[in-house]
Amino acid sequence: MDHMKGLKKLGALAIMMALAGCYISLEPLIDDKAAVLPVDGPITVCLDDDDPCLTLERRGYGYFAESPDEAEDEVAIRFAPFVQAADRQVFIAEAGIREEDGIAYMYGLARRLAEPDARGATMQIAALDCEELDEAALDAFEASGGMIDDGKIRECQPASLDQLKQTLLAAHEAGLASDEWWQFHSEDF
Repeated sequence: MDHMKGLKKLGALAIMMALAGCYISLEPLIDDKAAVLPVDGPITVCLDDDDPCLTLERRGYGYFAESPDEAEDEVAIRFAPFVQAADRQVFIAEAGIREEDGIAYMYGLARRLAEPDARGATMQIAALDCEELDEAALDAFEASGGMIDDGKIRECQPASLDQLKQTLLAAHEAGLASDEWWQFHSEDF
């Protein structure tokens, strides 16, 4: 599947997770049992200062947002609990991205903001790049069933939600409590 072709029609949140969050799956890793709703109502996510904020509306076990670029495009987002860091719940975020030949699922991390920021964001999204994994971590990822595709950008395809959690915890646990880590990974877009 050529993931880059499908990106041309996506909204800002989808592009952010697809380009910066190179963890991808052709099947959803977050099922109804694992999915949680981080807030009771809608979520506002603001990415680049130049991009419009997106409102994620709650529907079923997840959230949906219309692409600001293409009214007919819709991005489905689900969250699963990951870890507690600095007294905040961190979630794995899964974005279902419709492409020409199916749906691809992209992954990042998310945490609720204690207070809405100046633009009204209520949740912060961190882009993850499997380029950050060292050779030992990549070898362990493949040995436990994950696949790595070194095309234009490196894509890591986890075999399960548990494998994704283990990989992300090993790579990022030390930084998750730090606002600086979140700022750095939020600016990767």
